[in-house]
Amino acid sequence: MKARLLPKTSIIKYTQYKGDVLRLSKFAPYTVEEVAVEINGQKDNVRKITTFRDSKGNITERVFDYPGHPIRNRLYSSEYNDLGIYETVKSTTKQDYELNRSVVKLYKDVVSLPKANRFMFWNHKLTTVDHAAYNLDKDELILTQVKVKNKSNSSQQNHSFVQYPRIRSGKKTPEKLKQLKFTVRGDNSVVESTIEASDKNIIPQNDSYLGYRALTMEDSKIPFVRRYLRERNMADKGVSVDPQFNPRKYTDESFSALFDAEDGSVKFNKDHKILSKGRLANTSRHEVEHSWHYFLQALLNGGGTPWQTEMAQKFDKIKNKRTLKEAKNYDRSINTYVHYYEDAARYRRNYIEIKAREAGAEAQEAYDFEGQSIRRSFTHVPSKFL
Repeated sequence: MKARLLPKTSIIKYTQYKGDVLRLSKFAPYTVEEVAVEINGQKDNVRKITTFRDSKGNITERVFDYPGHPIRNRLYSSEYNDLGIYETVKSTTKQDYELNRSVVKLYKDVVSLPKANRFMFWNHKLTTVDHAAYNLDKDELILTQVKVKNKSNSSQQNHSFVQYPRIRSGKKTPEKLKQLKFTVRGDNSVVESTIEASDKNIIPQNDSYLGYRALTMEDSKIPFVRRYLRERNMADKGVSVDPQFNPRKYTDESFSALFDAEDGSVKFNKDHKILSKGRLANTSRHEVEHSWHYFLQALLNGGGTPWQTEMAQKFDKIKNKRTLKEAKNYDRSINTYVHYYEDAARYRRNYIEIKAREAGAEAQEAYDFEGQSIRRSFTHVPSKFL
């Protein structure tokens, strides 16, 4: 195969870009550049790679357009974490999507619709997160890579953690590659028999959250909620999850998440940044506990909101005396509920908030405690991701 590099687009501002490349990222880029390669002298066989960057020069999206192949978009997001005075970790997440060419026109037709699902024609193939740690004092670089790959025709995923040998003063050290691999089921539990490690000492022990630790913060919202719904016996109660909720209709828009009893859904505020996986576990469990509160209220009163009415019709009245007593406490608290933007002190004294905080704190403590092993093994993955 002979390839010829065609004249490429120099880096120009996105506002000056005249191309028609199909973008997926919701963030408008600052600059764009293109590289085109002609294969075997055939003008109709040109491979084009288009790169979009933000104002800091970080790549936000890259589009691979190869004739005869699905168009592939790779989305990037980057953030920096300070580990100390001399050390900084840059974490870059990359997600690959493929688009069948036969639906490009249809995609262009619907993408402008207000409620269109931007990924309705896209297959999520692979998520990779690179954590590059730079120690300026020692002139040292450490690269840890985390991958989540969907297995073909299966609800399972392959997860892997790889820490490469250190680079000191431009030279690779004689350290061995550190690696941990395992398969995860659809419910995010790990298939124990699939765990492989470069050293038996890095195999996590008694970590029921191991299947969640390779996921990005965004990708783990739904799995966390579903796990806690199962544990709270709420998995069959019609509770849904909206990981990208727009909070504009609410009086106060600063909340991280809420349980909406109108439609029975846990809604994560898309504008609120959750700072760690442990905190996400706390928030998810907190809102699932609220779903339990409103569910018991529905059974106690025989209905309520549309979701509560559906629950009351589907499930029997409360028979257990202890549960009935709790349901009455929840009902009283809900009926006298004070929002935090009205009175922060009274809000914290709401009975259902006390119970939800207890449940959330317990979940976060368990998540953080069980993650000690993997954090010791992969020290340069910022702990908030693990």
